[in-house]
Amino acid sequence: MAVTETTTISWGSRISGSFKGILVGLGLFIAGFPLLFWNEGRTVTATKTNEEGAASVVEAEVGSIDPAQEGALIHLIGEATTDAVLKDDEYGVSTTAFRLSRKVEMYQWVENTETHEEKKLGGKIERTTKYTYSKEWCQNAVNSDSFKESGHINPPARRALGSDSIYAATAKLGVRNLTASQIKSISGSETLVMKYNPVTTNEFFEVTNVPEPKIGDIRVTFTVVKSPKEITVVAAQKGDSFMAYTTKGTKKSISHVMSGAVDAAGVFAAAERGNMMMAWILRLVGFLMMYIGVKMVLAPLQVLADVVPFIGSIVGFGTSLVAFVVAAPCALVTIAIAWFFYRPVLSCILLAIAGGIIYFVWSKKKAKTAAAVANAPTAA
Repeated sequence: MAVTETTTISWGSRISGSFKGILVGLGLFIAGFPLLFWNEGRTVTATKTNEEGAASVVEAEVGSIDPAQEGALIHLIGEATTDAVLKDDEYGVSTTAFRLSRKVEMYQWVENTETHEEKKLGGKIERTTKYTYSKEWCQNAVNSDSFKESGHINPPARRALGSDSIYAATAKLGVRNLTASQIKSISGSETLVMKYNPVTTNEFFEVTNVPEPKIGDIRVTFTVVKSPKEITVVAAQKGDSFMAYTTKGTKKSISHVMSGAVDAAGVFAAAERGNMMMAWILRLVGFLMMYIGVKMVLAPLQVLADVVPFIGSIVGFGTSLVAFVVAAPCALVTIAIAWFFYRPVLSCILLAIAGGIIYFVWSKKKAKTAAAVANAPTAA
């Protein structure tokens, strides 16, 4: 089952659209600079926060509370427990756990599109879109009224679709009470039960394998984070509970919950890995904003050249190259300036090392050239 639709975009429309995109491109290009600069500051601040946390953290006992550690950044490993019974009255599911999550899906028709574009002589584009249809479990209601091909009808949702979670109101780590945010941070969920409701009945029943579903059938999956659960906590001690620890240097908060037994060094190493991963993601995003921005500014040149598709492809490659040549140095210079701003001492050290390497290579080359000149035979 498939429908194919072909549309033509005129050369004039493409030119008009490309000129309109110039302002958007300029906006993207300019926005890349503050993003990259801010990201380097965020990265440095997070690194300093992790360094201060690793230097300040102290070990605490799970079974007792030391008043001398009040307000200090403490590290504990132990079994988190709760007596909370979480209930989902609508579906008759209850369990003792930190979290009970429900995912409701309906078996529906889904429209999939595959688009192919071909440039034609004269600058126009012929766009061919193929629409195919498949049956899938979806958490959101799919409106079939706009489908290109008739006959694929989704009924109105008989139940509220989507996901929802219930959390324990109280939980403990040894003699200490976990905060609400710490309870929500406990991971390690597993499937508790799946309930299935055929479209032909209103009765839900548990299944291990869903039978061949029909359009309109409902599937409800429950996952649970069970108690007890071994966790690691790094946070400030507050009476018989916890609070976020504020660093003295960066004034940033520290509060970590990890599954399993992780030593203090491992907690901050994981936090720093996450920090650096985010740093590189945002660096890439900033560079792409600049690259795409320049491409959009130069897009009219390619569209104008597309009167002859072969020439347009050559110009398109050229604009991509120009966009890279412009975006890459701009991104690198912005990052370098940010490092000067946030870590001037380290930047100067790195520049000194780089300068030393350049001088060493230059002096070696100069000495080699001088030796070659000295050893060259002289005219008789």
